[in-house]
Amino acid sequence: MKEKQSAELNHFKSVLDTYGAARQRWPDNDLALMEKLLLTSDVARSLLRQEEKFDLTLASSDPTLQAPSTLLTRVLIDAQNLNRGSIFQTLWPFGSIWQPASGLAMAAFVGVMLGVASPNLLNGYSNSPIDEPVFNDTLFDLEYENGNI
Repeated sequence: MKEKQSAELNHFKSVLDTYGAARQRWPDNDLALMEKLLLTSDVARSLLRQEEKFDLTLASSDPTLQAPSTLLTRVLIDAQNLNRGSIFQTLWPFGSIWQPASGLAMAAFVGVMLGVASPNLLNGYSNSPIDEPVFNDTLFDLEYENGNI
């Protein structure tokens, strides 16, 4: 029950944050829940009072209030500085490209060289002398030839 009430209060707060304290702006499908919470919950009434104060503060503020011209000038200069540069700098804003490009080229070179130099491991066939045994005789044959047996 408490979890449902908490979820309802969270929804109540989100509606207040979105539409304000004026009941005529609340969505029709949420109006019944909002009215029920206002009748039963002290928290909901407190949230509504806070939102009414906030709406009153917004309504009483001077609508002719403007940003100083120096702020507007700084914003426009910063916007121009952000847009300066070539298309390459827009696509690659991380500085010089030679280091990542040389690292990529070196990795590709090492990969190709390993692929060329390594034996054919997929089909098990290789002409490499590494696969040939060093001794063709068994230990018994060596002992017999030397007269140890």
